Amino acid sequence: MTDAVTLTSDQLAAGISPHGARLETLCFGGGASLVLHGDPDTHPDWRSFYPGAIVGPVANRVKGGRFTLNGTIYQMPCNENGVTALHSGPDGLDQRVWTITDLSASDLHLHITLPDGDGGLPGTRDIEAHYAIRDTSLTLTITARTDAPTPINIAHHPYWRLGDATAHRLQVDAPHYLPVDAQNIPTGQIAPVTGTAFDHSAPRALDVQVDHNLCCATARRDRPTRLATLTGMGGLQLDIDSTEPGLQVYAGAHLPTLPGTDIAPFAGIALEPQGWPDAVNHPHFPNILCTPDQPYRQITRYRISRAT
Repeated sequence: MTDAVTLTSDQLAAGISPHGARLETLCFGGGASLVLHGDPDTHPDWRSFYPGAIVGPVANRVKGGRFTLNGTIYQMPCNENGVTALHSGPDGLDQRVWTITDLSASDLHLHITLPDGDGGLPGTRDIEAHYAIRDTSLTLTITARTDAPTPINIAHHPYWRLGDATAHRLQVDAPHYLPVDAQNIPTGQIAPVTGTAFDHSAPRALDVQVDHNLCCATARRDRPTRLATLTGMGGLQLDIDSTEPGLQVYAGAHLPTLPGTDIAPFAGIALEPQGWPDAVNHPHFPNILCTPDQPYRQITRYRISRAT
């Protein structure tokens, strides 16, 4: 984490790297990091699991990496078994070194420009990320502007670990979820969570096979709204508020085992506010099109507390 900068408040300390604009560590009250962290110098493959990174510009999976926009077919590079574009392929935002444009004790502004055609996508895209610590919350604001219509669906990808991961209990405000096929691509169906492993209307442990989008809304909201609450050991609690209509929940089944760290399968869970995956190929999903007249803006807030 030699390239990371540190943001602090009285209660929180965040280590953030320009490589992938990633949240490397987040400590509450001087305790251990609440997100999984591996030294990229010792474990260079760890970054391939997107820990703490901003992923996109089209996060999650796109079937075949292909979609049609205004009559033109676009092909994104496929990096998952050669048949799926995951997080915009092998050279997505998580692999880029962002430019620090402003830094203070509690705020970090990062910027990156993607030229027209980069990643198989149209439009010159200017993307900014602003991390801000205030008291016991970390807020991430992501904006994007483009000179041509282009899909934008950016997500933040930390793996949360509130003490022992086996103690995690998750509650999500989502009445529906997206069933997926064998390649983890949404089938197009929007299914009720009632009676399924995806029903987190009340706090419960995760099913080990969960890697699905929970549908919290049918459009991006103007202001952050509570999506989920994760509780852990010792009364630790994470509340996630976001403008995004979906929350990708991943139980961490395929995380690696890294010697000398607490990283292993199911050691942490990914909770990723975002638009619904593969929306470019499902017109009835919430729209993820960004245009010169309609720029992209996501606000996600992580609130940390401890029950007394």
